[in-house]
Amino acid sequence: MNDIIVRSLSGALFVLLMLGSFLLGTHYFTPVLFILFTLGLNEYYRLFRSDLLDKVLKSYALLAGVLMFLFLILPELGLLPLAMKWMIFPIAFLAFSLVLFSKKISPIMQLATLSFGWVYLIVPFYFLFQIADFSPNIEFSWRFIVGLFILVWTNDTFAYLSGRLFGKTKLFERISPKKTWEGTIGGFIFTVFAGLIYAYALGDDYVFWAISAVIISPCAVFGDLFESLLKRTVGVKDSGKLMPGHGGVLDRFDAVMYAAPFFFVWMLNYYA
Repeated sequence: MNDIIVRSLSGALFVLLMLGSFLLGTHYFTPVLFILFTLGLNEYYRLFRSDLLDKVLKSYALLAGVLMFLFLILPELGLLPLAMKWMIFPIAFLAFSLVLFSKKISPIMQLATLSFGWVYLIVPFYFLFQIADFSPNIEFSWRFIVGLFILVWTNDTFAYLSGRLFGKTKLFERISPKKTWEGTIGGFIFTVFAGLIYAYALGDDYVFWAISAVIISPCAVFGDLFESLLKRTVGVKDSGKLMPGHGGVLDRFDAVMYAAPFFFVWMLNYYA
């Protein structure tokens, strides 16, 4: 019972932090995203044994990832010249030089593991920043990023509940034994309903949010499955312990991270 209370309280605090920062605007959600990105990148590198990535490489990878993310978002905020975005490439290529001096088991595996962390974290968090900062008109400028999180949370919640009530057919037992087709379908249906309700509540475009739900729901499932595969590969249950009862940043953002690029491209094309 105590675990349920702790899980509920930490989950509610997380929801308030995310939605509150998005509703307050750019100068609030940007620091929140940056902190969560940094914590998530650190979690990713901590998953791997020291015989693959030693402390020097992990420290460089974390610092380089943070710098690359800053060089992507600060020009968008007008705090750096736009040309500074190109700095991400020299920073990334320095990793090739560091691996030359490594005496670990596999330099290529080291480089692949190190650089994948940048792709896995920088790309989706940059898209989250773009979604949060995207506004074809000033009214309800937060509606896209809030809508994305609401649809992902709806999918996660109702996939879990549907699976508990009706789940019999395993979805991907090798990776996630508890996930079922019944839960996945239930999550999908309720996410579409949530998209329509969200559009109604805001007086927004029903077609846009219905199709958004159709895109986001399977993306959320794939994101969850991929992070499960990652944790299963390295032999851990949770990526971190940031949120009691919920795990780390990667555990809470796996679905949103996978959905963000797809949602942004759809959003950009629809409102272009």
